[in-house]
Amino acid sequence: MVLPPSSRLVTLIEHDNAFMTAAGVKDLRQLLLPFFVNGTDRRSFRLFVGLLVSSVFVALGLSAWTIVLVNGVLSSALPADWLTGLSVMRSFVDWGLSSAALTWISGLAVLASAVLVWFCRGMTRRRQGAWLYVVGAFWLLLIANAMLVLFSFFLKDLTDAFVDKKLAEARRSLIQVLVFLLALAPVIFAYSYVSKSLANYWREAMSLRFLGGYLGDRYFYEISSSGGGLGVVVDNPDQRISQDIEKFTTQTSELFFRLVMSVTSAFSFAFVLISINAWILLFVVIYASVSSGLIAFIGRKLVRLNYVQLKLDADFRYALVRVRDNAESIAFYSGEKGEWTRSVRSLLAAIQNQYRVIRLGAVVNSLSQVYQNMGFIVPYVLLWSVYFKGEIQFGVFTQVSQALAVVMGAFSFIVENFNELAGLLSNTRRLQELGHGFDQQSVDFESGPPLDNTTSTASSTLLLPERMVQVEEVTLRIPAAERTLVRNLSLNLDQNSRLLIVGPSGCGKTSLLRLFCGLWPAATGTVASRGLQDGLMFVPQKPYVFPGSLRDQLLYPDTNQMLGLDKIQNLMESVSLTSVFDHAESADEQVDWPRVLSVGEQQRIAFARVLLAEARFVLLDESTSALDLATERAAYRLLRDAGTGFVSVGHRSSLLEYHDSVLELDREGGWRLIDARDYVFA
Repeated sequence: MVLPPSSRLVTLIEHDNAFMTAAGVKDLRQLLLPFFVNGTDRRSFRLFVGLLVSSVFVALGLSAWTIVLVNGVLSSALPADWLTGLSVMRSFVDWGLSSAALTWISGLAVLASAVLVWFCRGMTRRRQGAWLYVVGAFWLLLIANAMLVLFSFFLKDLTDAFVDKKLAEARRSLIQVLVFLLALAPVIFAYSYVSKSLANYWREAMSLRFLGGYLGDRYFYEISSSGGGLGVVVDNPDQRISQDIEKFTTQTSELFFRLVMSVTSAFSFAFVLISINAWILLFVVIYASVSSGLIAFIGRKLVRLNYVQLKLDADFRYALVRVRDNAESIAFYSGEKGEWTRSVRSLLAAIQNQYRVIRLGAVVNSLSQVYQNMGFIVPYVLLWSVYFKGEIQFGVFTQVSQALAVVMGAFSFIVENFNELAGLLSNTRRLQELGHGFDQQSVDFESGPPLDNTTSTASSTLLLPERMVQVEEVTLRIPAAERTLVRNLSLNLDQNSRLLIVGPSGCGKTSLLRLFCGLWPAATGTVASRGLQDGLMFVPQKPYVFPGSLRDQLLYPDTNQMLGLDKIQNLMESVSLTSVFDHAESADEQVDWPRVLSVGEQQRIAFARVLLAEARFVLLDESTSALDLATERAAYRLLRDAGTGFVSVGHRSSLLEYHDSVLELDREGGWRLIDARDYVFA
């Protein structure tokens, strides 16, 4: 068995040793705010808090009037003996109507509504919809909380009736409890539906924004080539977008509303405890505060371990994805043992860290269980003397137990949700690392990157109309490295240019094409080149094909164009792919083309795309390496007949007849430009 290097785990844990700092809270704020407001600075945060408070007051006003209306309906519909359990609600309504409380609540709700409308008027529809979700969730949460408080009085009456053995009262109380639970169910359902829908609504917006930022401005290429930006290595961006965003939005929404419910319930039931014995509330506050602080201190390391676990699990998953994507090459090499070794190393690293999570999680869980179970004993200890003195009935124990559990739950929020908080902060950091490369608050990302977001350089507007690429005194180095590939290169290419780039392996031939496309910057000098919309296309050695229809393959990247069947047939014939066209049931049939087409057929698909796009200039990176000489000759003739200029990278001497000049590179940064008729391959 291959053991994972323990030093990797130690390094990861030490690297994340300062995770639970102010930086983690700042990351959470920057991910949270763009969904609700137009910025992420302190002013935007204050606006967010103000709108959140306004939403609470609006929901409070709606809840108060909902209780008033429900009380009026029940008072007129039910007989007097069935209203005994509703005495608390009736007293609250009478107090609200007779005093100025309901007037104040209504006035604050109207004022808060005006604040919400005023500040939301300039927001996008998505952000306006988000605040509607928040108000609706708060309103349903307050209604549910009021019903739970009322339920404690129903349980008290039921318990007293059973202890006193009053059959008629017990029967009536039991029926009232059952009817009340039936009424509570749709309220809980509505609250759960709205709060979870908010999380899903948030996931949609955040996923679109991150996906647009990931694909926009070629950030995905920056991650692939250099690992990320701002000194942050971004591993597994696919997992961060597809899984971490879902976890982040779901956990944030659930924990937030759980916290609001806990705080609201605590205030409601605190008055219940005070009405019975104020010392009970004081004991609960002290006990919950001390216990929560102790468990948070012990379990703080769990956050870092959870973050490390996410990275290790992603590494193991990627090891399996690599086997799937390179199955044929691995099979040809008989590389099963090597892949097994690397996969097992990743697996055991994840397993070893998971044991750490399990051990620390078990400690936190055991302390939490002791803390929670103490709540069952506390009522008996605190109410011992007053009960045996006959000052209270036994039903008070039921009411105090429920109130105690709610109040302790509010004060022990961190204790009870420590694992979820650890996972949330871990996801927050991973998403913020990915989001460093783009503007997370940009709503434009939600519509996706524009098609004209091409690889043209910033100075392409300075080019003459017929000029496609212009290079002046350029030195090209490998990004983030000191190695020089080409030194002081000057080159002008127009639509009639036919240039062949040759040289030994590793001298920088493909890198020079990256320079022409604008993917790599020049260390010194000036580069100006066209983009896709100006007729410049790039054809790699292994073209990009994907599962989909034949029509989409040919139209890529602009798959929204119209393309008739006759034109598809003629195009496939011109690149010698008639057999592929004949075997397809239709041009819109969904086919797994990476599995169906050979590399040579994929290269011919790439030439078909060039012809269909009517490209003015093409950069060919060994794009005919898998073609026979006859097919290669036909492909280059198609480009010549279409009046397309091109730059080719290759090693075959057969390529000379299609080019006018040759750019020869060496491994020392030197170069020379030669007429193709005078060049001889070594």
